[in-house]
Amino acid sequence: MNKLSDIIILIGRNKFYPLFCILCVTLAFLYTDPFTQFNLRYTASYIGAFSGLLCVILLAKRKNMGNVLGMLAGVAECSANILGGNIGAGLPSIYYFCSHIYGLLTWKKNLDNDKNVKVRSLNETSFLYTLIFLIIAAFINIYLTDKIGTTNTTYQLITNCFIFGLGMVAQLLLMMRYSFNWYLWVILNVLVIALNIYTNNIIIATQYLIYLFNAIYGICEWKRPEQKG
Repeated sequence: MNKLSDIIILIGRNKFYPLFCILCVTLAFLYTDPFTQFNLRYTASYIGAFSGLLCVILLAKRKNMGNVLGMLAGVAECSANILGGNIGAGLPSIYYFCSHIYGLLTWKKNLDNDKNVKVRSLNETSFLYTLIFLIIAAFINIYLTDKIGTTNTTYQLITNCFIFGLGMVAQLLLMMRYSFNWYLWVILNVLVIALNIYTNNIIIATQYLIYLFNAIYGICEWKRPEQKG
């Protein structure tokens, strides 16, 4: 298991890793044939994917600059998902934008000597609060989807509820520097990939496939200082 973790960290720390990620989403964007017919949804998806990938890579590396790119990604991803009818995947982006402002300020106050953010461990009480918040967030998504009047299939509605809830909780834990956040991102990324394949958005699906690996990388990277502590 340690060897696998070392391999994942080796890939994540490689200087060509961000370039590979950007190349993947660029190829996915070109697959939509943007030069033949302009599509606002796919263009917003590409902007969100480009900045979002750099954001999560930097956050996994515990770098505060990731919060700046996260704000840009939040605006673009929200626009792309709402244009595609994925309210559950779109609404958290507004929350992400605001949380990155908080993260930018609080991470700056909790950096180690290498300018990396200090990691915290989740205790049992915090874990219980996390579950309660997740349930509440899922019901909020159902309410908002109904009020906005968006037509979702049963599959979309259920998946969006989990995406909305997991996104709210995982982002909160990330900004509060809890390493447990990355486990929730793994689950969320699998759901978003499935949903966007279902709604035929290849750009977002490709983006979140890379996010999935990056969340696993985040688990490995954030475990190291936690174990040292």
